[in-house]
Parts: sequence; structure tokens; C-alpha cells
Amino acid sequence: MESTTPPGAGPTADPVERLRAMVGELLHSADLTCGVEDLEPHLEAALALLRDHPALRPRFEAELVALLDGLREGVVELVSFTMYELRWPGVREAIESRAADPRRNVSDLRLYEAMLDACADSWRDRDLYARFDPDRPGEQAAVPRRERATDAAAGGFSTAAAPDGG
Repeated sequence: MESTTPPGAGPTADPVERLRAMVGELLHSADLTCGVEDLEPHLEAALALLRDHPALRPRFEAELVALLDGLREGVVELVSFTMYELRWPGVREAIESRAADPRRNVSDLRLYEAMLDACADSWRDRDLYARFDPDRPGEQAAVPRRERATDAAAGGFSTAAAPDGG
């Protein structure tokens, strides 16, 4: 009997392969839907995977950076959602380098700017997501404090919690 589990989605699958499968599902869902509500479960799952495997951060960063060159529905949401929480400098720098390329078209530049905005506490679009909107009752109103990737001595992660409100 054949497995009905999608490739890369099994519990023992390589986490990077699981991320690729999750990204594929997210992009497919983004093509079929409008708005972030349908994407948020995929985004939450991807964020959990990224957090659960800190030793794989360089490989995960490479996967996220690779998505930056093929901007399509779902990529901006994935990068913005995860980088608001994780603040990985390598991903931010990759976005900055693409945004600084004068040969980029204006539409792509706006998308890169939107992703860069998510790398700051003042991210304008954070309230689109239940995780980051304390005014949405019954969703995830009790948002845990985010860890910041500012302590290079701790492998890029800080044990200090982020201030409330952002």
C-alpha cells in the first residue's frame, strides 16, 4: 500500500524538505485565495518549523533567500511573517541587496520594501495577521513575546524578549 503523505511531509522527513513542501502548499493556496486569512495556518506551520530546528538556520535562510528571486503570491507573506518574528540578518541583507538593484522594476521594489518593513517592530501590515493583532478577540490575542535575532554571540538569537506592542 502506498503512502498518502505528500513528499517531504512525513514526521521523519528532513526539515528542509518539509519546509519546501510547506512553501509549495502555501504558494498553491495563495494562488487560489485572496487575503492572508487562508494563508496564516501555513505561515504558522512554517514559522514553527523554522523555530524548532535552530541548527538548520543556514539552510533555512538559503531556502527563504532563494524565494526572493521568484516573487509571486505567498512569498512576500511568508518572508514578512517569519522575519517579523525571527529577524535573521542574512535574509534581511538579501532583501536589501535586491531592493538596491536599480534594474528592478517598481513592482518588485515595492514588494522588497514591504518585506523589509516586516523586519522592524513598526511593521505596518502586522495587524493583518491574527498572531500579531491583539485586537482580534478569540484568535491568538495572548501573543507570546518574540525573541530577537540580535545577539551574535548566541548564534544570532537573543534571550531577551521583545517589548510589547510590536
